[in-house]
Amino acid sequence: MKAVAIVGKKKTGKTTLGLALTKYFSDKGLTVGVVKHSHHGFDEEEGTDTQQYKQIASCVAAYSPSQSFVSWNKEKPLQDLLPLLDADIIIMEGGNMLGWMPRFITVREDNDNKDFFPELALAQIPACTRNNPPSADEIERLAQLVTEKGFLLPGLNCKACGRESCRDFAVDINSGKAKPEGCKATSGKMDVTCNGLPLALNPFVSDILSSGISAMLSQLKGYAPGDLKITIKNGS
Repeated sequence: MKAVAIVGKKKTGKTTLGLALTKYFSDKGLTVGVVKHSHHGFDEEEGTDTQQYKQIASCVAAYSPSQSFVSWNKEKPLQDLLPLLDADIIIMEGGNMLGWMPRFITVREDNDNKDFFPELALAQIPACTRNNPPSADEIERLAQLVTEKGFLLPGLNCKACGRESCRDFAVDINSGKAKPEGCKATSGKMDVTCNGLPLALNPFVSDILSSGISAMLSQLKGYAPGDLKITIKNGS
């Protein structure tokens, strides 16, 4: 899964850029999940930012101090709701303090980026509006950056990679000093998937579970040392 955040001050075109990227990837046949953060809640009236995302994205998640929701553009069974955002591309608008993915920063002035962790930036984008959106060539360039350099870390801050936080690891990935595959929470001895989507495991938890399950299975007839595969079927 590739992911990128779009951050910047108010009225710098975050939604305009997000909508353009969402449409670009959707037109390419990719499923796009949108995450929107707000400090003030969400207006569900026609024409609002959230409603515009719903019209073109595969799924939209939004959260604020007063409410949170996930919306798909079609009916989903409960089993599919549990892993939540099942998409090829995640585009998150807002969420400046989350350091689990790279970002685009929309700016009006040279120092507009200082509060938005420029060390995580794939690019800085001049402020834009609905009447003056980024050009098609610019959207294609940014989309290429997402495809090549987008990533999403689990945000566990387990320190197993040798960094103090996932943000520190993300900075190293963005600067080319590390790769997403180096995340120990997603590349340990034990892999767990839910409806085909990988779940991150703290390495300590992973070691306990893998050792315990291996010990129990070793008492069964037919057991032999090697890789194990267990499938648990929930629901009908």
